[in-house]
Amino acid sequence: MARIHDKIWSIDGSKETLKLVVRITDLWFVGTPNKSEQAEMVFVDYEGDQIHAICKSDHLKSWKADLKENCTYVMHNFKVVKNDGQFRVCEHEYKLFFIGVTVVREADLHELPFKEFRFVEFANVVAGNFVSGLLVGGLSACFIEKYQGCF
Repeated sequence: MARIHDKIWSIDGSKETLKLVVRITDLWFVGTPNKSEQAEMVFVDYEGDQIHAICKSDHLKSWKADLKENCTYVMHNFKVVKNDGQFRVCEHEYKLFFIGVTVVREADLHELPFKEFRFVEFANVVAGNFVSGLLVGGLSACFIEKYQGCF
């Protein structure tokens, strides 16, 4: 019997044998190509929940050709860590790292949502009601915070 997939909102760091059904809505590469490069991406599930995922250079060779923006996948087995860096691309409390036993299988899942922009209302920026360190619309909240008096 096939295992039921996990929902992104339910990821709480208690298990790493996740089965996710996702679309990669954002994919970018950081570092020097073919040397110290890593892939960073945002996954979205059926419910529109998002989580940040990272494929470090030691695993990127295995997956680089298969990872494509806007494609849909069934993926298994990640290292789950706190999403507590200075800047975050998703509000989710955790992020995922590809590991040696991560499984990625492209699947035809057209029902998964595409990228959804989550802009901060201008009034909330002026009032200071936003999550500091969360990237919104390509700008970090720290940038907004620094220049808040200019609005």
